[in-house]
Amino acid sequence: MKTYISPLGFETTHIISLIVKHGIEKHDRIILLRPEEPDNRAESAVEDVKDIVTKIDPSIIVDVVHIDHHDFNTMVLSFIDLIRKASPSAIPGGRVIVNLSGGPREILVALTAASISLSHLIHKTTNFSDIDREQREIELPQLLQELDTNARLILTDVKNHEPTTLIEIASRLCLSGSTISRHAAKLANMRAIEITPHGKNKHATISLSGRILLKVCQLSPP
Repeated sequence: MKTYISPLGFETTHIISLIVKHGIEKHDRIILLRPEEPDNRAESAVEDVKDIVTKIDPSIIVDVVHIDHHDFNTMVLSFIDLIRKASPSAIPGGRVIVNLSGGPREILVALTAASISLSHLIHKTTNFSDIDREQREIELPQLLQELDTNARLILTDVKNHEPTTLIEIASRLCLSGSTISRHAAKLANMRAIEITPHGKNKHATISLSGRILLKVCQLSPP
């Protein structure tokens, strides 16, 4: 089962080119990403896509996911969830094809960031050129980082209790202060957390990179 994930603006050329080149079959799915704000031209484009795929096979699903384009962090995390739910880790034999072209720029940038985070789960990544109007496959870098058990526990604890001090983390996880400090320093170097002075203590908060890292690490057991 293939799942196409693509932004959609006012025209459908990049979507049609995508499914023509890579094929679409019974029970495949197309996920179109749109801002929350209604737009008659965009709604017409969605209906055009639905009409075309219905003629190919009525079982093909076309879903429209409306996104709050004002919140970049939320968009990235939402797109990571979309990719994961359509990947082989969630659907045996599932193949995710992400189209990084078309639609509002804010959505496209967030989808690109999410796709790079989970490039190892994406079957194909494509781009429709605005210059020569050609659909091409592109290769995304794989930037997957590994977390050991303690680092993952600390990062999860920060996410659940931020802002929190290193002393509080050590108490909740029953780990020594030196262990917490060592792993917290590594997480800070990875930009997964931010550590700031707070009186005699240090406060830790999780970053977008840390939230993405936790989602990616959920794909494999600790």
